[in-house]
Amino acid sequence: MPIALRSLANERGSDRDFVYLLILARKYGLEPTVLHRALVSAKDDKESKCGPLSIGLRGRGDRSSCFIFSRKGRAVAQTTISDDSLTKLRKVPPELMQLLNAQDRCSMANDRAELKRRIADLQIGLKHVNIEAKVIDKSEVRAVESRDGLPLVVCSATLSDGTGQIRLPLWNNQINSVAKNDTVAVREATVRYFRGEMQLSLPRKTGSISIVHSPDPIA
Repeated sequence: MPIALRSLANERGSDRDFVYLLILARKYGLEPTVLHRALVSAKDDKESKCGPLSIGLRGRGDRSSCFIFSRKGRAVAQTTISDDSLTKLRKVPPELMQLLNAQDRCSMANDRAELKRRIADLQIGLKHVNIEAKVIDKSEVRAVESRDGLPLVVCSATLSDGTGQIRLPLWNNQINSVAKNDTVAVREATVRYFRGEMQLSLPRKTGSISIVHSPDPIA
């Protein structure tokens, strides 16, 4: 969630998931009332459609539900929504829409300017993510082919910052650039949903990973 909009959610306390729904609706050109009907339908039937999004019910909690949002077969967001916030979506207060309009004008620039996030706060669909974490594990390197048939090698690094863990695929030259137990800085990453779990992805042109501290520096 962009900094400005997240600040708005913090100011409104328990409305954080409600504000998140509004952001999602604005991003995909959905009317809040239409999104409300689709979420209610997903609660009843386990899945529904809303504009370009497919909505699936992941689970139920105490007066809350967890939904996953997909577009063209790819997950773009996953979040837990309280029943109270879902009800509020039927009629958004005008003053909140005004605040959102004001925040939205600077949200993109602020999102890119954010420095570091905690792994525990990551959500599917976030972009321009910067984190600092320790490499606690690296999988075996395996050979794969790109969509164009080019040979590639890849391994998966598991990162931890004390608040949670997340996997990050490392490709080709990235594999030997960091080692287990290194503390690394990940820049401009994207959070995506892949094979049943949330993981980071480094865009080829903008993403990067570098060592902040290594317990076994190479001379």
